[in-house]
Amino acid sequence: MIFVGAAPGNAGGMGKGILGAHGTRIPFGGDIAGANLDVLMGSIGLDRNHTFIIASLNQLPAKGGGEPTNAELLAPVGTYPNSLSIVRDTILAAGPRLVVALGNVAMRAILAAVTTPDKVPSLGAVQKTGAKRNHTIPLDEIADSGSRTAFRSQWDRGLPDLLWLTHPSAQNMSPFARPETFFHTRMVEAINALRAAVLKIPGWRLPDVRPPHPKDGIYALPEWRELIAARHAELDALWRAKGV
Repeated sequence: MIFVGAAPGNAGGMGKGILGAHGTRIPFGGDIAGANLDVLMGSIGLDRNHTFIIASLNQLPAKGGGEPTNAELLAPVGTYPNSLSIVRDTILAAGPRLVVALGNVAMRAILAAVTTPDKVPSLGAVQKTGAKRNHTIPLDEIADSGSRTAFRSQWDRGLPDLLWLTHPSAQNMSPFARPETFFHTRMVEAINALRAAVLKIPGWRLPDVRPPHPKDGIYALPEWRELIAARHAELDALWRAKGV
């Protein structure tokens, strides 16, 4: 499984903070979005040691945070013509059964990566494919022939399904919010959509209760232990207190 975000964040630090992926060098590391992503992954029994978490753009956006522009997504990266081509090759290399788009930028980037990697589709163009938030869509039905052929050659099966979720940022989902607010219900909706997708596609057995984080792998890194763990644990406890 691959989770795709927008770009490294900085927990509101505009490039100067110590938290967020830009500060910790760990995707979704140290901010509310990261803690929320842990809740989403834990709801299906997954942790960071057993999945891929990538960004549509692998650097802090020029404005210091937030969503990358289309120009940034289309700018060359080393020998790659743009970031969309990196997303495409990552999906091809990992061979997931399910790709999860965390927010609109990720959704647009993924669709561009397997159709027109030299152009970022508008949100309206995304919706014209039949894609709906909290629902899966087979990438094989909308990808170009080159992407389908490459994936089948590598994995002897069709491209993965794509699940479009709301981005787990504090602006969308918050453990501080009351249960009757959208900030709470969006998290519940995202969890339910992810669990349904995992039951349908890879067919995993899902946990009744979210397991705690393991102690090895990423969770043993100094960056995690010293910068991220305490903050994520605090936010996790707030969600658990609400039965999430």
